[in-house]
Amino acid sequence: MEIPSPHTGPRPPRLVLPGSAPPPTRREQLEAALHRFLSLLWPPRLRHGAVAFAAAVIGLGAYGLWFWSQLPIRLPSEMDWQAATAFLARSAKPGDAVALSPPWAERARLILPPSLPVMALPRYQGEDLVNVRRIWLLSLPNAPGFDRELDRQLAVRSSGGDRPLELGGLELTRFDLASPLVPRAFLPDQLAAARVTLGDRPCEADAAGVFRCPDAPAGLRIAREVRAVEFLPRPCLFVHLQPQARRPITLRFHDVPLGTKLHGHTAIVGEAMLRGSAPVRLSVKVGDEEIGVAEEPAATPGWHAFQFDTTSAAGQARDVTFTVTSDDPDERPLCFDAMTLP
Repeated sequence: MEIPSPHTGPRPPRLVLPGSAPPPTRREQLEAALHRFLSLLWPPRLRHGAVAFAAAVIGLGAYGLWFWSQLPIRLPSEMDWQAATAFLARSAKPGDAVALSPPWAERARLILPPSLPVMALPRYQGEDLVNVRRIWLLSLPNAPGFDRELDRQLAVRSSGGDRPLELGGLELTRFDLASPLVPRAFLPDQLAAARVTLGDRPCEADAAGVFRCPDAPAGLRIAREVRAVEFLPRPCLFVHLQPQARRPITLRFHDVPLGTKLHGHTAIVGEAMLRGSAPVRLSVKVGDEEIGVAEEPAATPGWHAFQFDTTSAAGQARDVTFTVTSDDPDERPLCFDAMTLP
């Protein structure tokens, strides 16, 4: 005789004793479990914050361990850097420069050929790239936080170039600038040969090339310096104006080769950029003729451009004079550059 399996056939009816509640269904059991779980979470208690904080610490710690474990894979190896150095030493020409992407990849300065300028700017849109005809963009495409924004900015300024060259964890892309800025003279580099005066009294350069003026406050000086303006390094002529020295400060550069334009920028540096009650005035002369005035307004931070026409003297070598004046009672350290363009 065949005995039926207990797993086949209809289920027997549940036995419910008289006066007793029926056993909960599966749905009722799930709803009760969910209610007990929610009662642990609400209303909020102190232990909930402690649990959340512990979970956040554990999560961040795990992410940090994972992040550091991935860096050797994502960053270029020593062999990759050597390959890039060998390629640039063979391919670079005068007028070439290297741009870093991301800008913090400063290791390039230690290993690339010393004759090749290295730029680590956070942006290249609208920036004067003096004496640069071609840019080699050295990228770390797998580095944390990498993006292609610098590639796009240089591509806009480029008239051509090469496709990216992959060198392990590095990438090299050449951009030929469509309108390279090659000045006939960059005046901050010629300060040592300039004649500097405070009023009608000549100022003398010390051993470091800093001009000091007689009968002037101790802090007044004129020098070629690199100053941070708009978070970028700017080589400029630094004139530390002080209210005690009301006389004009004059910088006269002799026999400057001229083109069609004199182009430059002005900025007030340091905390003084945020204050002031009067502008700083920069008058520019070619020979004895004033060709323009640039004013650095009070409480207006920025790297402000100016450009004056010098077509009438193009092709000649003439004296160029800059005169700095201000009626502001506060200190107004002025940083300016100037270059003559073909």
